[in-house]
Amino acid sequence: MNRLNAVLYMQWRGKVFWLLMPWIILGSSFVVNIIVGLFMAENNDKFYSGGITSIFIYMLVIGIITLTQSFPFALGLSVRRTDYFLGTTLTAFIVSVLTAIILSLLSYLEADVTNGWGVHLHFFKLPYLNDGSLFQQLAIYLIGMFHIFFLGFVIASLHRRHGKTGMTLGAIIALVAGTVGTFLINRYELWDNIFNVLRELTAFQIAIWLLPLTVCYMIISFLFLRRATV
Repeated sequence: MNRLNAVLYMQWRGKVFWLLMPWIILGSSFVVNIIVGLFMAENNDKFYSGGITSIFIYMLVIGIITLTQSFPFALGLSVRRTDYFLGTTLTAFIVSVLTAIILSLLSYLEADVTNGWGVHLHFFKLPYLNDGSLFQQLAIYLIGMFHIFFLGFVIASLHRRHGKTGMTLGAIIALVAGTVGTFLINRYELWDNIFNVLRELTAFQIAIWLLPLTVCYMIISFLFLRRATV
């Protein structure tokens, strides 16, 4: 437990990296969209923005960078790899929960209190993504953030374990799998079936389907870290 607490303390020393920077980036995008919305307000047109994706992209970056910056340091302090993995996972989960709560609150303020921040801007409250109950919206944000973090983390773990050779091989495998998959879909004319299935799924249902994929990322990254060199 002491070593796990040490990992949590080590990660939280980077509060700017984990908590401040993503909101600075998202806030900058929000301000730009507000300015654009001011110019469009004369027409009373609703303005839909995809700027919220910036915080998810940053979470991917955190997943990649945090391993590079903190893993060698943690092992140098005699922290077990398992404790490092669990501590980093808990840190990412806490950040994802806080982010999900704040994004849900901002979505409510945007739609029900400020009428699109006075310029009919839809930045936090988006169709499809924010459909459903409050619990579903929180789950969508939470699972999405956690999933994208471990996507970055498993990439960094692959690089830590197998270096450039592993990254190159992984990219080739992903490219071949994508090419073969696209060929088979075209060959058997499955695009319409796929789109019809996706069209019936809500954002919450898609988020639920991301859970097993996230667990796979976690397991793979843990196995890589167990044998990774410092």
